[in-house]
Amino acid sequence: MKFMQNVKFILPLLMVLSLLLVSCPGNRNKVEEISFSWWGKDARNKYTLEGIAQFESKNPTINVVPEYSSWEEYEASFGEKLKSGQCADVMQINFDWLYKYSENGNDFYDLNTLSEYIDFYNFTLVDLSFGTIDEKLVAIPIAFNTAIPVYDKRILSENNLSVPSNWDQLFEMAKVLKKKGMYVFTISKRHLFFLTMAWFEQTHSKKIFNEDGSLNINLEEIAVIYDFVEKMVNEGVVYAFNDGFQLNALSAGKVAGAVLWCNETSIFLSEVKNLGGKAILGNFITIPGAVESGWYLKPASMLAIKKDCKNPEAAAKFVNYLLNDREFALLQKNDKGVPISNSSLTALMEENQLESMQYNALMKIRFNSDAINKMFPIMEDNNLILAFADNVYDYIIGVKSKDEACKAFFEFLKS
Repeated sequence: MKFMQNVKFILPLLMVLSLLLVSCPGNRNKVEEISFSWWGKDARNKYTLEGIAQFESKNPTINVVPEYSSWEEYEASFGEKLKSGQCADVMQINFDWLYKYSENGNDFYDLNTLSEYIDFYNFTLVDLSFGTIDEKLVAIPIAFNTAIPVYDKRILSENNLSVPSNWDQLFEMAKVLKKKGMYVFTISKRHLFFLTMAWFEQTHSKKIFNEDGSLNINLEEIAVIYDFVEKMVNEGVVYAFNDGFQLNALSAGKVAGAVLWCNETSIFLSEVKNLGGKAILGNFITIPGAVESGWYLKPASMLAIKKDCKNPEAAAKFVNYLLNDREFALLQKNDKGVPISNSSLTALMEENQLESMQYNALMKIRFNSDAINKMFPIMEDNNLILAFADNVYDYIIGVKSKDEACKAFFEFLKS
């Protein structure tokens, strides 16, 4: 009888204790909230939201708050949000933002301290070096990009042309095509700059910029660069560069190829296929034995965590999901370029989800990694590209003298 009385007393006490344990702030069922920001259009937003729901189902104690907008809105507000601490916990960022909006990357979390939650073995040390500043890993690349020539093989075959490997071959191709009123490339201002830079650095055995972003050329050398752009226009290498890359130049029969980012090659592939042609990758045009390759590589975009993130472990788990999870890789596919994460790349290969031209571009990068330089952040500056292209265009059409155009660009570079 006494035993039963004790049981009646103990049972309510156990119930109270269990309720206290469940409501305890430190228990394992506590929900941790993190936010994630990215830019993109409807298709990207749709699969990313699906991915967030998938991640939350696998990690029921983590709640991910989405923050997304167009590229223009995202870029315009990013710097202010980062400095004010109003940015998301996990962020998609551009490579140059590590330096442009943050002093030595100090506004981002050191991901090295979160290695327990992120599978770094999916990346090479070179991959991770792009996000390393002063021995701190502040961001991880999603995919890589480099400017690369692409061609319509049908046009080349019809004119008995081969894919050029050096500058002489490129100008010989232009000479043949010009007789038919065609140019070799449709090209954007940005890629005109990269193509010209490759030529200059190879032929002059020096980089245009130093590693700290400072200028490594003089006014006379800018004049040499501008003369080469004029030559490419006059001899039929580049078409209407001041109007940027023009997809309709293909259908109009104006060009045989283009210079594009690796993750844009599918645009060219689709258009050429619709026209009954066959898109092929070109070579990184160079001079045999050149001291400088002149070609540069950058992350297409990166993932980072803000420095004062309140739930860094949860954020790291989410970063790992976005970079390395098989199911998310199959949702994202090639939208941000061919993933460099070994596990994500393997997932796409096994499920036959790789767009062949982008994959071949990634392999070309990997096989030529010793001959492609790490891009300096200054090269991504939009104002730099505009100053380069607009001044050389004014020179070519006679609005400015060569001296005026070169001095204007030189002064911009020094400012």
